[in-house]
Amino acid sequence: MPEGEGVTETQLAYIAGILDGEGTCVIGKCVRDNRALAYRGYLAIANTYLPVLEWIQNRIGGNIALQDKQGGPYAGTWCYSLSFSANEIRRELPRLLPYLVIKRKQAEVLLSFLARQESNASAPISEGQLAWYEECYQLLKQLKKERFEYRRPPEQVVKQPCAQCGVVFPRSSRTPRRVYCSSWCKRKTHWTRSNARIREGRPAWGSLRRDVAPLLPTSSN
Repeated sequence: MPEGEGVTETQLAYIAGILDGEGTCVIGKCVRDNRALAYRGYLAIANTYLPVLEWIQNRIGGNIALQDKQGGPYAGTWCYSLSFSANEIRRELPRLLPYLVIKRKQAEVLLSFLARQESNASAPISEGQLAWYEECYQLLKQLKKERFEYRRPPEQVVKQPCAQCGVVFPRSSRTPRRVYCSSWCKRKTHWTRSNARIREGRPAWGSLRRDVAPLLPTSSN
């Protein structure tokens, strides 16, 4: 089956979802040996689970390469990258575009860049063309920065009294369940409740399991 043919709309939506989460839309810029600027469109999907990329490759093409994550908590972990040529991007990305959400604007800029680049493939690059390439490069670079807003909302600090000692302490909005100002107050609350149970003639929290253990059914031989 030729690449791109026989792919259902459901499969295209699935691939677009992976592209939204694991994909990269880039316009690269480099200086050639003759000191002339060169721009290149790039689209890739990275994942540590190879069968996912092979499934996508069998449907819309691309080339899989092995790469090593260099930084972050997963440094040293082997990762696979499915990259697409310019012609593959021109052929397949318009079909994925209606299903993209997070990277839709990035994909639109990349497609506009590649369409104009293809129309001027045989002609020398003019100053106006280079200026337009640079504009696309900067726009896509700016759009990629906006994605960091989805990572985590800004932290807010509120003040509340400690449930044990009553001292007002700052609590982050990222820890809404925190009610004690320190681990010592948390332990003291546990001790206080355990001592209250002992005074009432009930077993302490830590001894409940030991008291119930003899009542648990045992397996018969």
